[in-house]
Amino acid sequence: MATDNQKKMNSLNLFLNRYFNIFLVVLVIIILAAAYFLVLRPKFQETMGIIQNSLEEQQRLYVGQQKKLVNLQAITAVYKQISPEDLKKFDGILPDNYPSEALFGELEEIIEQSGFLLSAVSVSREEAGPSSPTGRLNINLSLGAVDYSGLKTLIRKLENNLRLFDIRDLSFSPSDETLALTITTYYYSKK
Repeated sequence: MATDNQKKMNSLNLFLNRYFNIFLVVLVIIILAAAYFLVLRPKFQETMGIIQNSLEEQQRLYVGQQKKLVNLQAITAVYKQISPEDLKKFDGILPDNYPSEALFGELEEIIEQSGFLLSAVSVSREEAGPSSPTGRLNINLSLGAVDYSGLKTLIRKLENNLRLFDIRDLSFSPSDETLALTITTYYYSKK
């Protein structure tokens, strides 16, 4: 006959045979639940946080771009209201890459109106660089028959001229009535 140990083992085997499927299902559910709470859920929450931050950043960028668009539309509306005559004046202030001959004519007119003698002119061009589309023309002038009041008048005319002029260097000799003047003017280079 069967011993007590064998009876216990037999009853354990019967119990396991009868409830093994349920036991296995419960064990799988526990493992899946643990995997969900320990691995999947934190990763899911982290991913949702990253997606939410990305959406908020995209929304901020969108609002910024909308503001830029509104500003550009306002600028366009103002630009359309500018008359063609005024646009020509603006082009005179900072013209496109214009020929030096036109500049010579303008300077000659200013100098002759002041009553001076133009003895020498030299021009050097500084092309626009990659960081700025604005180029420069450096003009060295040598003038004769210049007095102090005429010098003040010439400076005032250069300052009030429609074209931008910067006086870089000025050497005036009252005794010789000569003036050496270095000025810079600017142009817009469309590259």
